Amino acid sequence: MLFTVSLVIIISLLSYIFYKPIHKYKYFLYVAAFIIALILHEDGNYITYGFAGLSFFIVVMFSGVLDKSILRKRLFMVRAELAILGTIFLFPHALGYIEIVLDEIGLLQAPLNFYIGFLAGVVILPLFITSFMFVRKKMNYKEWKQLHKLAYLTYILIGLHLIFINNDRQFLYIVIFGSYVVLKGIMLLQNRIINNKKIKLKKDVH
Repeated sequence: MLFTVSLVIIISLLSYIFYKPIHKYKYFLYVAAFIIALILHEDGNYITYGFAGLSFFIVVMFSGVLDKSILRKRLFMVRAELAILGTIFLFPHALGYIEIVLDEIGLLQAPLNFYIGFLAGVVILPLFITSFMFVRKKMNYKEWKQLHKLAYLTYILIGLHLIFINNDRQFLYIVIFGSYVVLKGIMLLQNRIINNKKIKLKKDVH
C-alpha cells in the first residue's frame, strides 16, 4: 500500500507542477501508458494488481472534494487526463482477473468482489470513451454531464471491490473511501445551504 500512497503523492505533485504539459501532450501520455500496460500485462506487478490505476483514481476522486485552492484548480484542469490514464492502467488488472476467474475459478464460483469489480468496469467504460475530447465535443453537454455523474457510482463500486477483498489493506481502503464519502457529503450539504441562502435572498429582494 506504500506504493499506492507514494504514487498518489507523485501524481498530485506532477499534476500540480506540469498541468499544462500534461494537458498539451495528453495523447502522447495515453499512448505511452497503453504501451506500458501492454508490455506488463502478464507479469505480477503493481499494474496488473490494479494499484497503479487505483492511484490515479484516488487523485481524481479527492480532487472533487478539495477546498477551493490552486491545487484543486490545477488538478481539475487535468482531471479527465488522469481518469483516462487510470483507466488504461486498470485494463491489465481487469482482463487478468477475468482470465483467472474463467480459467481457474469458474464464473459462478467467483468471489463477490469479482462481480463488483466487473460492474465497476462496465460503468467505467462509457465514462472512459466519452472523456476523450473529440468524443465529448460530439455530445450534448447536459447529456455528457448527466452521464459522468456515474463517476460517483464508479468510486463506490471500486471502494466496495477493494473492501470485500479480505487482506491486510482492508481497513485502509475503508478509511480512504469512507473519508471521501464523508467529505463529499459535507460539500453537498454546504452547497445546499449556500443555494438555500441565495434563494431566500432573492425572495427577500423581490
